[in-house]
Amino acid sequence: MLIPLWRHAASKSEATRSRWQWTWVADDSVFKKYGEQLGLVGTWWSGQEHRVLSGIDGVLLVVVIGDGKLVVPVDFAIRRPDPTGPGGPCRDKLHWLQVMLDGRVAAFRRRGVDLPPPMVVADSWFSDSKLMNHVARMHQGTFLVEGKSTYVFALSDGRQVKGEDLQQQRDWPWRDSPQVPGMRYARLRATSPTYGAVTLLVVSEPREEQFYVMCLETAISGPRLIRAWKRRWWIEISQPYYGSREHLSLTAA
Repeated sequence: MLIPLWRHAASKSEATRSRWQWTWVADDSVFKKYGEQLGLVGTWWSGQEHRVLSGIDGVLLVVVIGDGKLVVPVDFAIRRPDPTGPGGPCRDKLHWLQVMLDGRVAAFRRRGVDLPPPMVVADSWFSDSKLMNHVARMHQGTFLVEGKSTYVFALSDGRQVKGEDLQQQRDWPWRDSPQVPGMRYARLRATSPTYGAVTLLVVSEPREEQFYVMCLETAISGPRLIRAWKRRWWIEISQPYYGSREHLSLTAA
């Protein structure tokens, strides 16, 4: 399905192509139903419910086209509970996401489609320096994640800040942009003992908690990064199907 869509957009004007940019969105979710029938029940942390649950842990990868005009599921993997003997240990979600992204990009290339560097977005659970560097090195792509309150950064002006400062302080060099109406953002250059040189975006919008997102140092504009981040929420649309008995049965098969 994605190949005809890509070829159709590629034949259009630059303005049309800019409106049909692809954002690769990753997430994981614990599905509480149907696990016993499939024999894949394990104990997993649920970010949605903020507690440990018994269920199936699934890793999802979708492509959001434009600002959500189309949301196309491209891969789904069930994580087995930690097995003993052959097959152990269970692949973690970081490994699964890398395998899924590499596999989908390689599948496009085998069909003669050379995609532009991917823009990948995910929540803070996927904020792994090795994975972020892999996306940059292997695909020349950008991996944008939400930052955690515990992260430590040295800003380009010499200040040392923590993630919680970015989430709470208000004295940042705020910018407005018609491309992201209704919100302010501050773009900061920084270094991290874990990630190296990074780009930070502090985002403030009415009636929402202030937050920040981060990626390895990039020249991509702040509004472009923020729009990509906002597309992450479209993955929630896909989760009801991924958690259905029909889909889990097909995946297990």
